[in-house]
Amino acid sequence: MEHDASRVMDQWKKALEDAWRDMPKRFRTERTARRTLQCCLYAQATAMGYKAVADFLPPRVADRPVDLIVLDDKEAILFAVCLDSVITLAAVKSLDSFDAGNKIIFTMSSLEKKVQESRFFLKGEIVHHHLQRDGGAGV
Repeated sequence: MEHDASRVMDQWKKALEDAWRDMPKRFRTERTARRTLQCCLYAQATAMGYKAVADFLPPRVADRPVDLIVLDDKEAILFAVCLDSVITLAAVKSLDSFDAGNKIIFTMSSLEKKVQESRFFLKGEIVHHHLQRDGGAGV
């Protein structure tokens, strides 16, 4: 299956923002937002015809699983995705511990300054997308 990584990431970003926006505010904690967005991303990936695996814990990593890995038909990892309120060292270490075509961190915090400050953890091959939710505070 051929894919355009940039187009796929843009579609996922929009779907995640829509799902985040649709969450009732009283249920919108960091944990529930992250898990809801993980489920949304799983549904998006499988609807596109990819195989997806949630909570992949890479070898030699004990801190944090990768929220979702997306595989092609030969089971090569096309996308490895972490979801967090800000970029964390644990997420970067998990993503950096194995090969994947595209490594992505989606952040979801209304404190954009904190998100920007956390970008120093990023490594060259990890792409960061900050989710926006119109008209309101984040998690």
